[in-house]
This record gives sequence, C-alpha cells and structure tokens, in this order.
Amino acid sequence: MTSCHCGSSRQPEACCIPFIKGTTSPVSAEALMRSRYTAYVTGDIDYIMATTLPASRADSDIEAMRSWASNADWAGLEIIFTHAGQEEDKQGLVEFVAHYNLNGVAQRHHEKSLFVKEEGEWFFKDGEVVYSGPAEKPKPVVNTNRIGRNDPCSCGSSKKFKKCCGA
Repeated sequence: MTSCHCGSSRQPEACCIPFIKGTTSPVSAEALMRSRYTAYVTGDIDYIMATTLPASRADSDIEAMRSWASNADWAGLEIIFTHAGQEEDKQGLVEFVAHYNLNGVAQRHHEKSLFVKEEGEWFFKDGEVVYSGPAEKPKPVVNTNRIGRNDPCSCGSSKKFKKCCGA
C-alpha cells in the first residue's frame, strides 16, 4: 500500500484521486494544492486547468505544463505555510516546495500560491515563484585574494599592511 503522492499518509483513493476524478471537491486551499501536485505527478493537466480560475487560464502554457509533468520524476511535496484557505474562507495562501528530478538532477520549485473560492469551489488564481531550479543553490563566490604582510594596507594609509591594520 502506497500513500498519496501529495505526502499525506492516506491512500490516494482516500485523498487526492477523488478530487482529480471529480467525484468530490477539495474543502480547503491546501487540499486543492495537494491534489494539483498529485495531478502533475500523474500527468492530469486537464485537472490542473479545471482548477485554475477561469480568468487566469489564458496565462497558462498547457504544453509547457504537459512537458514538465511528463519529464519530471516527482520526489515529494513540502507544505511550508498555509494562511486562511479553510472551508469558511474566500481565499487562501499556500507556500510549498515541489521536489523533483529532471535529467537526473535534483530540482525544487518553491512557490507562494493564491487560491480563491468561487461558488463554493476552490481555484488556483496565481503564484509567486520564490525559487525554481537545482535543489542545491550555487555556492557564493568567496574572494580568496588576501592582503599579504608586505602589501600596501587596504585602508589607504600607504603603510605596509603588517605595520598598519595587520598589526
């Protein structure tokens, strides 16, 4: 028995699959977020589009979404933060990190997504990408040029470093 792709401990048939099949609807923004991640894992881009706010659908690149979904080896979903987005709310914010591998390289997609509720149904409105790329961020460049004892001091005194700031 495997747990749902969204990271919950529940079986997929008791978690995200009923949402994707349309037999029931998510009751919270987080539940919709989790089901949308599962839809990416299973390649169900129709569900992604159906749960995108109609006014926001024109901004969607369906072919890019299909390509991403099929080429990625999905590795897990991490919910960082949820604000509002409960059954009684009209909107909610979910910050998440989707982990995946692309061409053998570990990647992560960190996003803050805004969800809105219209006529009792939750929809994805838009998202702010915090970071998307290799899981390990490039290390900062460290300046290894050090002042030698006999070099002029960097303070501008025209003294040798060893007789000035290096003393």
